Amino acid sequence: MSGSRTSLEAALLALLPDARLTGCKRSAWHSATFSGERVVARLELHGPERDSAAEAFTKALPETEFQLRRQFVADISVSAQRALPGAIALTVEALLLDE
Repeated sequence: MSGSRTSLEAALLALLPDARLTGCKRSAWHSATFSGERVVARLELHGPERDSAAEAFTKALPETEFQLRRQFVADISVSAQRALPGAIALTVEALLLDE
């Protein structure tokens, strides 16, 4: 993936340093009182500890406090996990609200 990473992408990779970011899609989101964006990020884990790392990350992610510039993480979770040859692919979905 080319280009600079957003603060959410950097935070996810800090939580899961052995992962590789393979994609990220952002779309605007609005309600009657809030605006922000939905983010879908895809990560891949390789190596012998990938199963335990994916499990720990999936459990910890919803309770993680993020310090993002001008955004608040309203909701975040691993929405999908699938086995690949020699890897695990995780899909993370987040709702970010503008401060």
